[in-house]
Amino acid sequence: MIFRFGTFELDTVLGVLRHDGLRVRLSDKPFQLLNLLVEHQGKIVSRDEVRQRLWGAETFVDFEGNVSVTLAKLRQVLSDSPDRPLFIETIPRRGYRFIAPVTSLAESAASVVSDSEPELPSTEHPARAAPTVAVLARRPAWILATLVCVAVIVGGLLYFGWLRLSAPAAGASHKISILVVPFENLSGDHDQDYLSDGLTEEMITQVGQSSPAGLSVIAPSTAMQYKGTHRTLEQLGREQSVDYILEGSLRRQGERVRITAQLFKVHGQASLWAGTYERETQDLLSVQREVANKIVQSLSLEVLPPPKNSLWASRSVNAEAYDNYLRGLFEINKRTQEGLERGIRYFRAASNEDPGFAQAYVGLAYSYETAASWTFLRPRDAYPNAKLATQKALAIGGGLADAHVVSGEALHEYDWDWSGAEQEYRRALELNPSSALGHKLYAEYLTHAGRYSDALREIRTAQQLDPLSMITNSLVCYVQVHAHQFGDAVSECSKVIKLDPSFGPAHYFLGEAYSGRHQYAEAVSEHQEALRLSGNVSMMSAAIAANYAASGRSEDARRILNELLARSKNTYVSPYALGKIYVALGDAEAAFVMLEKAFEERSFELLYLADDPFFESLHNDDRFKQMIVKRGFPITVHVAQSP
Repeated sequence: MIFRFGTFELDTVLGVLRHDGLRVRLSDKPFQLLNLLVEHQGKIVSRDEVRQRLWGAETFVDFEGNVSVTLAKLRQVLSDSPDRPLFIETIPRRGYRFIAPVTSLAESAASVVSDSEPELPSTEHPARAAPTVAVLARRPAWILATLVCVAVIVGGLLYFGWLRLSAPAAGASHKISILVVPFENLSGDHDQDYLSDGLTEEMITQVGQSSPAGLSVIAPSTAMQYKGTHRTLEQLGREQSVDYILEGSLRRQGERVRITAQLFKVHGQASLWAGTYERETQDLLSVQREVANKIVQSLSLEVLPPPKNSLWASRSVNAEAYDNYLRGLFEINKRTQEGLERGIRYFRAASNEDPGFAQAYVGLAYSYETAASWTFLRPRDAYPNAKLATQKALAIGGGLADAHVVSGEALHEYDWDWSGAEQEYRRALELNPSSALGHKLYAEYLTHAGRYSDALREIRTAQQLDPLSMITNSLVCYVQVHAHQFGDAVSECSKVIKLDPSFGPAHYFLGEAYSGRHQYAEAVSEHQEALRLSGNVSMMSAAIAANYAASGRSEDARRILNELLARSKNTYVSPYALGKIYVALGDAEAAFVMLEKAFEERSFELLYLADDPFFESLHNDDRFKQMIVKRGFPITVHVAQSP
């Protein structure tokens, strides 16, 4: 149940007290006392009732002293006076009474703004599976208020970050570490989750790029693990080893939006900075001016220059474009074929609505590249679109780190430009060393280049920034598989699966590790689980067939091979994957036909050619040697032998 009184909200289910949308830190006993008094609003709660509720009838405590301390702490949080109480009245020798008017949000769904402001009409949001652009076109331009509020919040973070950096006692080499806890959606409408989630992700990106030399920000996929968990500052700080924590909430009601944010220092659990922003959407120009003034007041340009890499600071963004962009992020983070397809539609709509919105092009490029790498799309259908989007993003903002990341991906995976790709990855990490995605993708590049120790270093860095990410943890196994450290790979992937048995890529990589050890039955079992979890992706079926063939189950392998060949007439099936099946069946000529087709399509999987144990029997064939040269592998790559 959620109760409102004055400018406070008491959530008895989550155990949270908020003031103007900001979470208030309140210890256990004061919270229990407040809960008890609010439940009995207007009635006297006896001292005996307080004792039983807070300490239990059988527990002996110094009741007089403890209740005085508890009540004093509660009044301090509420800014209440015992002499002229607004909330809690003391009834001498009898007990206490909560005197402020209390309403339940369950009874008054429209009570979502402070008492000093008029109530807003409730807005109904009809259920829908996936909103179309036509529906989104009816949304007002209030989202711009979100963008400018982000600028203020980042300004506050940078200001207090500078205080830490400038302190004489601070170590010169220590980076300030920050965890952005997922913004709470207080709108009462789960259809708005994409907005609060997107705001969280954008906040993380901006903070990471704003001061790359001084700030280290926990990555989105780890931060999102805390959505709805309501851990204490002490727990969050201990689990992620961070110095600061940013919490916030977002609430939309009709034509209005309210964003609140609060920065805490973990050591001492002190609140250092807070902001609440609420406006009508029609007055956006004055909002932008007000935000600009607050940034100037918060930051000294001589001490900490304004962010150079943030596009938000230099231009406004079309409201509908930003809405579609956030929806695109929400979809591609699902990492499913359907999610990527929807993400592409949303990012394309965003870039059409605002051709100067660089992040929309970055999202579009990354969606296409991911779809190609998981064989959801043909390379020649995906990468040219990704490259076009990347070029537009770089033309708009060359200082945008993510634009260089997606540029590196296209150069690495499709253009076969190893040197150019590495320059782009390095440039991205110079702009944003806190980019877990940048470190992860650079680790994949180093793996394919045969620089396994460097790849492990990069993926370990990504783990530090994104310790709860399943894909990041799985990629440790991925690097070890390609390095033919199969025993270590089995151990690493087993750890990930123990944490989340439903994470398909970990099962796939574990299957590859078992295959490298010639444990084909175990490999088939893991690949079957990956197939089930992925929704029947063809590359998983091909892996099962290849392991069947390698273990002597030729009939089973040919059955799957025929199914995939039939499927390839209607949807994309990787010829590289089919080549693995043929070579495992002992048909080298058919395998070469498929590999030639993979080269014609510029298949992503050709990056595995040099160290794939399945092609070991072809290593002495001149045609295979020419393919290694044609793919342009760096001199650091050695054609690996199966153990």
